Amino acid sequence: MTEWWRRTQRIVQTNLRLIDGTLDSERLAADVAAFGATAMLFNVGGIFAWYPTELALQAKNPKLEGDLLGRMIDAAHRHDIRFIGRYDLSKATQLAYDAHPEWFCHARDGRPFEYNGTYQACVNGGWYHHQGIQVLKESLGRYDIDGLFFNMFGYLSTDYSYKQYGLCHCENCRREFRAFSGEDLPVHTDVSDRLYRTYLRFQETTSRTLADEIYDVIKSVRPNVAVSNMGRKSDFFRGEVNRRLDRARPEWVHLSGEEARNFRSLGGGRTRYSSALTHFIDFPWRYSAETGAAQALRLAQQLANGADPHYYFMGTLEQADRKPLPAVRVIFDYHRANEALYGDLESAARVALYTSHKSRRYHPRRGASVAAFRGAYRALVDAGIVFDTIHDLRAGEADFAEAHNRYDTIILSGAGCMSEAEAKSLDAFVEAGGTLLMVGDAASYDEMGEALPQNRLNSRPFDEVEEVLEDMRGAYVRVGAGAVGGLDSDLILLDGAYRRVTPKAGASTLYSILLPQRFGPPELCYPDPELGSNLPGVLQASYGKGQAIYVPWNVDMLYHEHGLLEHRALMAQLALKLAPAKISLSAPRRLEMTVQRHRESGDLVVHLVNYSGQNDNCYDEPIAIHDMELLLDLPVASCHALVADQILAIEGKSGERRTVKLPPISYFEAIRFRMLERDA
Repeated sequence: MTEWWRRTQRIVQTNLRLIDGTLDSERLAADVAAFGATAMLFNVGGIFAWYPTELALQAKNPKLEGDLLGRMIDAAHRHDIRFIGRYDLSKATQLAYDAHPEWFCHARDGRPFEYNGTYQACVNGGWYHHQGIQVLKESLGRYDIDGLFFNMFGYLSTDYSYKQYGLCHCENCRREFRAFSGEDLPVHTDVSDRLYRTYLRFQETTSRTLADEIYDVIKSVRPNVAVSNMGRKSDFFRGEVNRRLDRARPEWVHLSGEEARNFRSLGGGRTRYSSALTHFIDFPWRYSAETGAAQALRLAQQLANGADPHYYFMGTLEQADRKPLPAVRVIFDYHRANEALYGDLESAARVALYTSHKSRRYHPRRGASVAAFRGAYRALVDAGIVFDTIHDLRAGEADFAEAHNRYDTIILSGAGCMSEAEAKSLDAFVEAGGTLLMVGDAASYDEMGEALPQNRLNSRPFDEVEEVLEDMRGAYVRVGAGAVGGLDSDLILLDGAYRRVTPKAGASTLYSILLPQRFGPPELCYPDPELGSNLPGVLQASYGKGQAIYVPWNVDMLYHEHGLLEHRALMAQLALKLAPAKISLSAPRRLEMTVQRHRESGDLVVHLVNYSGQNDNCYDEPIAIHDMELLLDLPVASCHALVADQILAIEGKSGERRTVKLPPISYFEAIRFRMLERDA
């Protein structure tokens, strides 16, 4: 029998407050079931125990009446709901701190990381390694828990008010870091500092060791329980989508879909995943809810990328601000009606965008790495290109290189940091016939952010970087009218850095660079022929059976910054240069398109997510999009719009490009195609 966590779920998360210690478990289980959920999260232990604990240092909820946890598990199971225990081992009360202050985080001046009477646990201290283990053994030994989720696991340097504490300087951290590196803890939290990058690696290593320890303990007590958020050993993945006061504005509107794509990659298409949507805005306003339009857009992105619906409340489902709930319920109901389909979908994308965790963590200009990745991501979405992400955290796994083979094109944007194993797998992809699109400083640094004397990719279309021209403000790429996206323009704006390279023998050049021009005063603003150059706008060269394309300037970052059509069109044109899409939109028009395949039937499912209601940080009801068509170069037998519940006509002759006129698209639409040929 398949483990429950390998089947699709609809999850409701209750983050309980002390005052919920007297809640009616039967009513809550009924409410969760009525919401359409098949699984629920409920507090178990850590900061406070939600059961009659016998552990002296685990504070019991003072408002708890009897064995609430036992009653809740029984009620959930009566309603056919899987029970996922929520553990928070990240903090403890003063009861534990007074007994063992050495278990907890301390600033350089010795002050503890304290917030509202709770104390931050240190990854290298006994609260995690001793007391946390005891909490798990006690609760799992007593209760029929189906799954576990761990809140705020690992190193935390900020509190709920986003106050920065800096690095933990407890004796455990000092001792362990010296054993790890032979050095004292860094003074500066500057990623350009080698010692700080070593500390970041120390964080990852010790967090992974702790996660493995906890996972193994859980399985030793209850082998058939599912575990999330414990590194690469996780049985299922759980993310979170919310707003944050400390993030730059506007919010990254694609966060929900990006998390889903990354989880799909991390799990190799085999592990189920979800990203909890927080009902509330942010920590200071736990009872002010998002709009229904915002939540529907987030959920639609997740469905379009294979994630399970997951919604997260403070307390029970009885909320003071209920405005998003009708929209959320509609999508939960839709998922329930199509559960058999959504439980067995895999991506059918032929383009992949590389997600470089290493660059986001170790790159000397990691903010630029994020901007480059997001520019490429947004360009692909806005151009209507179907794509996956490939997550570099899988690089150490045996099937990492093999997983590349399902793609025609892999794009490296914001992927400056790269290990030898990653480079080897990407070179093999190109050699076997794939197309690699490299942008900017791709593969220019090692996995720890150290600049390399030579680019790591042998498949690159250049021999070496001769010079980095850091300031190209006022420069252009000369393309010729209609050459990029059919746009009536001879020039593309170029800003930021340009990497002057030595092309490999046989490399071909696309476009050329016009070096920075005068832009003031107006009387002097005219093209200077002496500033023309033979520098390439794009390089392309064969490698084995495949091709590598290199853009030596940050077209991705420029699209993130300015949103200009020419940058989007160039990214799209290069991504599809050697492998045109078999399914495309007549016009993207604020729609994200994904294509998934049903593993058993071979049916294709095309999702179209409507972003028209998003305007900066405001999320209104989307404007229904009319008069759209899908263009098909596939052997399609029939077509069903699942949201509109309509059979759609397929126009055109078999063997030619065919069209499908779509119904009006509100939040999203999902089109199911039955294929004439299974391997289409």
